[in-house]
Formats: sequence, structure tokens, C-alpha cells
Amino acid sequence: MNRKYIVHEEPAVRTASQRIAMVDLAPFGFPNLHEQVWLGGREDDDLFIMQCVPFRIYGLNLFDVVRLDQDDMLVEVVEKGGHRTLRALLEAALEPQVFEEVAGGITSRAGSRGFAIEWSGRRHAAIDVPADGDPTSLVAYMDAQEEAGTLFWEWSESQPFRSP
Repeated sequence: MNRKYIVHEEPAVRTASQRIAMVDLAPFGFPNLHEQVWLGGREDDDLFIMQCVPFRIYGLNLFDVVRLDQDDMLVEVVEKGGHRTLRALLEAALEPQVFEEVAGGITSRAGSRGFAIEWSGRRHAAIDVPADGDPTSLVAYMDAQEEAGTLFWEWSESQPFRSP
């Protein structure tokens, strides 16, 4: 089996005592793909707090409390942290100027609201929306860009978290 891994090079939260775990993405339609996640704030022997914004994991968000198994695989969301994750995938064939405008629009709108944003490569953004955050302008921008054919976007809770 040839496994591939998605990594978070710049997690939204950095603390002195973080650890890395893996999530099997097969239940979300990505066989042989794992996402590496950053965890911290040890709650118990196998409970941790998400410290990155998930790129491809459904039903999981920044600050959710999660359970790991003995192999450091994330297997359960124990408690929701009150945040949401908005994700965007930019079209691959965009002209460079259009790409920069769209990516810049996402980054500036997220930043102006104080939302953490992580990028997986150049085309895939994951944006943390806190419980008290108003994503209206960002969602309107995403809707307009999706209609223009420059990106696809979704909320991470469009499907529940599942482990294999």
C-alpha cells in the first residue's frame, strides 16, 4: 500500500507541548491518504485539543476535543470546541493573475475578520471561523467565486466525522 500524507506546515496554534497524530481519510473518500494533525492541551491519557484547521477531515474543527487510539490515530471527536471550518479549493487551470486575486481575496477577507487560515499547497485553504465570528462577507465572496468557476467551497460539517 502506497500511503500519502497531508501535513500542516503552519498550524493555527503553536504551543510548547504539542504532538502530532494522524487521521485516516479513507472514510471521507480518500483511500491511502492520511492527514497529520497538531494536538495539544492534554486532557487525559487519550484526549487532546485540535490545534490546526483540518484540510480534508469532515466533522472536525480547531479546538475540538478528540480521542486517539494506541497508534496515535484520531478516532473520535469527544467534544465540539464551538468553531467551524470553511474550506476552499481553487481551480487548477486559473490564469496566474486570477489565481493571485482569488487567493488574495480569501486571505484578506479571512484576515480582516481575525480568522485563522492554513493553506495546503497553493490551491486548498482551510479557514477557522470561531463561534462568535461572522463569516458573511467571506461566504458571499466564496459564493461569487464558485459561481464564476474559480473555486469550490464547503463547510467541514457537511459530513460527520468517521473513523475506519
